[in-house]
Amino acid sequence: MKAFGINQYGNAHILQELQLPIPKINANEVLIKTNAFAINAFDIAVRNGQFRKRVTLLFPLVLGSDAVGRIVKIGRNVKNYKIGDDVLAHPGQGTYAEYFKVSTDHLGLLPNCDNPYEAAGLPLSGITAYNVLVHQAQVQAGKTIAILGAAGGVGSILVQMAKALGLYVVATDVENTRQHVLALGADEFGGYDTEHVREKFKQMADIVIDATNGGAGGKAGIEIIKDNGVYVSLTTLPEQYTSRPSVTFKQMLPNPKYLDSDAFFAISLMIRSHQLQVPIGKLKPFTLAGIVAAQKLVESNSVDGKVIIKL
Repeated sequence: MKAFGINQYGNAHILQELQLPIPKINANEVLIKTNAFAINAFDIAVRNGQFRKRVTLLFPLVLGSDAVGRIVKIGRNVKNYKIGDDVLAHPGQGTYAEYFKVSTDHLGLLPNCDNPYEAAGLPLSGITAYNVLVHQAQVQAGKTIAILGAAGGVGSILVQMAKALGLYVVATDVENTRQHVLALGADEFGGYDTEHVREKFKQMADIVIDATNGGAGGKAGIEIIKDNGVYVSLTTLPEQYTSRPSVTFKQMLPNPKYLDSDAFFAISLMIRSHQLQVPIGKLKPFTLAGIVAAQKLVESNSVDGKVIIKL
């Protein structure tokens, strides 16, 4: 099968086209023929070697943490899925390929979407958003939440999920994303390049989610959070967090107790209820040139919406 991956760490130009055998599945896994996958910042972090000191990865390494596709083979212990099912999948690696395998713990049935490629942008971003809101922030209807970086891949999902869960949503991002973010359901918007958002929303939010690159929203977030509020960062906590001792600060980290299947169930319900959509920034072909270009777009943060590779 055709796949794309790396034999060393580095920039986008180290990506290679690989010819590999179709993966063999075990009793609790399924084999999926890939339909489309998103290019995620996580993939780029793996390619750059960001996790090399924590995790030993074997080369050649096929990149890709999530995808949508159709089941073509099932393991003998698989009960809830069948050949021919269209699914959302979050295997963690290996989806930049014509086929990949995944445990049923990281699988969900694909709901109907208006755009056939829209769901490809959901697994990793959707799971992250769900875990942040439900497990980390433990949100409650009626509370006010501020989402920093609301136009990004995860931020845009957070806005929609928070509205679906009954929260009042304050959103910040660059000014030219205002109409886009408001259309996603945000109740108020602050453009951090044109407004003093820390003053505009000072101590307004019960919950702050910092979904900005590298925790860049921290200086504003530390002012926006109320006393006794909950502040969750997808990356790093603000340097000034000790100045707000009554606030609970959390950094989002993977947790095996957070089940992908639970997140996929909630995501499917929201899609069926027309509460969740994935803005697509670019569609690129399943070629080496297409994937290199797609990774560069994501790395430069120059596209609003998800960058999707279609097979």
